[in-house]
Amino acid sequence: MRSNYFTGIARTVLLYSFVWMGTVALIFISPCATHAEPYVAGFAGYGLSAQLSDVRGDAGVTGSDLGLQNSPIYGLKVGYFLDNLKYFGGEAEVYTATPYLKQQHFMVSGSGGNIVPGDHVRVTTAAFNVVYRYPGEFVQPYAGAGLGLFWYTSPSSTAGSAVRPGLNVLAGMRGFMTKHIAVFGEYKFNQANFLPFGGGFKADYSAHFVVFGVGYHF
Repeated sequence: MRSNYFTGIARTVLLYSFVWMGTVALIFISPCATHAEPYVAGFAGYGLSAQLSDVRGDAGVTGSDLGLQNSPIYGLKVGYFLDNLKYFGGEAEVYTATPYLKQQHFMVSGSGGNIVPGDHVRVTTAAFNVVYRYPGEFVQPYAGAGLGLFWYTSPSSTAGSAVRPGLNVLAGMRGFMTKHIAVFGEYKFNQANFLPFGGGFKADYSAHFVVFGVGYHF
């Protein structure tokens, strides 16, 4: 599981490197478009290296990390950039993923541990982000971060469902096919604190996503 986690970190670092190298290059080759710009977009993609880490319970009890299966993701977003703040904008988005909890051995401090059965899990995210972009006319690299509300549901878990606050981070590249229609590729990172089993146990949820989408800019 640790190897999967570090693989996800390596992918993240590599992706950020490409995004920022592209940003520097485009600053010198892309003309600017400075008009106010509301937009709507839909996207879909796949989750990578999701896990529940730092599992802990009452009285200092700790547990081993738990791996989650890679999962499809799909969602919608709306955003707006102002005339006088052409580099900055606000964006709201909603998306959902189903990172199935794999059957695995779960070690608990002070005991030999036990087998955790597989479990269907759904995580639905509603987030508001502050987004920075380079306002190129044809190509726009961007990055953003914001507060997410993560709705964790697990039908067979004693935890049932819960809504928890957390971090939503994104970085991507948008290319305009016409004046109003753009396609984009985007990396997302989520982190939040969940109650995956009930009974006083808590865990840190983290997930990496790569998505592709189409937007309409008014």
